[in-house]
Amino acid sequence: MPATITTLAPAIADGSVSATSLVEQCLARIAADDRQGAALHAIIRLNPGAMAEAAALDAERDVSGVRGPLHGIPLVIKDNIDLLGLPTTSGCLGLADAMPLADAAQVRRLRAAGAIIIAKANMAELSFEIRSRSSVAGDVRNPFDGNVTSGGSSGGTAAAIAAGFALAGLGTDTGGSIRIPAAFCGLVGFRPSWGVADMAGIAPLAPSADTVGPLARSVADAALLFAVMTDPGAAPDATGTRRRIGVLRQFFGADPQIIAAGESVLQRLTAAGFDIIDPVPLPEEFLPNSTVDVVDHEFAEAFDAYLAGNFGSGAPASVAALHASGRFLEDYDATLRRRATLPTDRQPHRLLLERRAALRQAVEALLADHRLDALCYPTSAVVPTTLVNPTSGLAPELSAWTGLPALTLPVGVAASGLPIGFELLGGADWPLLATAAAVEGSLNRAAPQPH
Repeated sequence: MPATITTLAPAIADGSVSATSLVEQCLARIAADDRQGAALHAIIRLNPGAMAEAAALDAERDVSGVRGPLHGIPLVIKDNIDLLGLPTTSGCLGLADAMPLADAAQVRRLRAAGAIIIAKANMAELSFEIRSRSSVAGDVRNPFDGNVTSGGSSGGTAAAIAAGFALAGLGTDTGGSIRIPAAFCGLVGFRPSWGVADMAGIAPLAPSADTVGPLARSVADAALLFAVMTDPGAAPDATGTRRRIGVLRQFFGADPQIIAAGESVLQRLTAAGFDIIDPVPLPEEFLPNSTVDVVDHEFAEAFDAYLAGNFGSGAPASVAALHASGRFLEDYDATLRRRATLPTDRQPHRLLLERRAALRQAVEALLADHRLDALCYPTSAVVPTTLVNPTSGLAPELSAWTGLPALTLPVGVAASGLPIGFELLGGADWPLLATAAAVEGSLNRAAPQPH
């Protein structure tokens, strides 16, 4: 389904396209390609009420007009986001019967704007990796190459959108989990500023870095979803033809295809009138690398509280109980055992948070000193070639460590046919979205389509 929300919404509003027909098309694609055909394993569970919701929205439009900007739009959500009436599995068999007490706050916002949640998407189990393998539904396969990962941990959402199972969707991002799968699947993926989007009813991983955000086919669609997800405040400023973008060469990696795609982007932006400041060095001592895993220090307390307060039935009492059940990916045994309790030494966590604060100051200084609208770099240092966990590099951690917003958009295609994504990071959400829209328009590149 190559259409975008912004191009399709007028047809829904005037009645020339129905929500019912859109949902039927999406369900047909899922039936053909998710467990059969391409066997993408992107979907964990369909919403059994989707067709009824679509019919009700069509009737509502005929009587009183559209409910909001997402009226009749089929979306998918990652299965760590609560949808009342369906379990929230986080990709884990131990949560296969965990029934939430209510819709997540973001689901309520989407539905109030007229969206239809058509399905819950597969993911990396408990959001632990940047591939999407779960004990519930196996590996999410890339729509561009079924032998390759879709990325993670929001890989099911990304694969579903790329394959036409929905027009857009929501994922979560703690260290790249929206942006990496968006890049691998040829989509726009937006990680908002930390703390700006309500996380109620969403399974935590590391609360000091967790975010929820949109994956979509265009920057305009991502911005529309973000506006629904938050209180938008000032509209994005899209005026002016010249913008200043700084290049973080330290994150380009060594893959010649990715480097070539980056050089092509910079050349086209220069020709389009952008001011490209190349390079803008980030001092080595601030780079987002550490032997301390923030998840080890935050997961147990946060997930235990989530289990205790979020479900009416079917959930284990704690991470320790989940581990004792044995109902998870076998290769997570040691990781889950370690993450079932908080480390006794809290000093490494405090030092890590201090390093992150120092990095944010350094990045904000780069933006201010060079008068930049954004920093840019490849989203991933590699193009995936297998279903194993990719080594994507430090770039996705820059936004996660600083809490600043970042967006990936498709800029090229590797020799294998897989998309290549480029990331923009800025100081605030709406100005960054405006810069990304200008970049997208200058590149004049539509989201690639799987064969």
